[in-house]
Amino acid sequence: MKYRNANIDERGLLFGKWCSMPGVWTLTNRWQNFMHLLVGEEKALLIDTGYGEGDFRQIVESITDKPVMVVNTHGHFDHTGGNGWWEDVWMSEGAVSGARVPFSEEQQQWYDAKPHKDYRIHLLKDGDIIDLGGKVVEVLSIPAHQEGSIALLDKTDRLLFTGDEMESGQVLLFVRDRNLPLEQVVSTHKRNMEKLAARRSEYDFICPAHNGTLLQPDLYLNDFIALDQELLDGTAEIQPDTAGFGFAPNPDTNDMFAKMGPKERAQHGQASIVYLKKEE
Repeated sequence: MKYRNANIDERGLLFGKWCSMPGVWTLTNRWQNFMHLLVGEEKALLIDTGYGEGDFRQIVESITDKPVMVVNTHGHFDHTGGNGWWEDVWMSEGAVSGARVPFSEEQQQWYDAKPHKDYRIHLLKDGDIIDLGGKVVEVLSIPAHQEGSIALLDKTDRLLFTGDEMESGQVLLFVRDRNLPLEQVVSTHKRNMEKLAARRSEYDFICPAHNGTLLQPDLYLNDFIALDQELLDGTAEIQPDTAGFGFAPNPDTNDMFAKMGPKERAQHGQASIVYLKKEE
């Protein structure tokens, strides 16, 4: 059966999109990821590009004909897989090493078919300001889930985009380029959450990259800071398994995370973190 374009298959539309407020769009690839498009008067900012399936540029250009600046929240391929639709992409230095590394053979095929697989990478750092014309966005460095993680603070629309460092499902602290002792990564995550909390007066909602958006900031910030501290103190509430939003209770041997070793999930209120279980 022949379908109309690369974004429609036997399951229907690959991408969904909706407008939350003027010039603020959320795009999703069957609810696996949330990408965001901020449209200013002069140009647009695309936050993440998904796994690379389908023609994501077609979706973006169905919303705006303005020049698009592509920014990755971090260097995991479910956020960078569609970068090759554009010639230029912006990310932090810590995101670069993994940005072109697919998770599967299928994703490698998607990537190989992109017109700009050797896209130019431009570096962003903490405190950088992106002016879209009528919308101003600040870069905030918050690496814990991955070494290159940044948050993007839309100072005009009062939105904070956090990638995978904070969300309504689970934050994974074992998928870094280089795993560190749990206490070190959790301490970093806690400092990052406190950094975002210190800027709380500048945004009304948090927009993560998985499992739901928009989030109420105070609830999630307070719960993640509390959970981080409990993990450091050894008092965290450990769950019976790792079951979460889209995360298996007991990942089998075919799971991409299984080879990394046994994992635990800790929870406090709405905050949940999955990490590598310490060896006994």
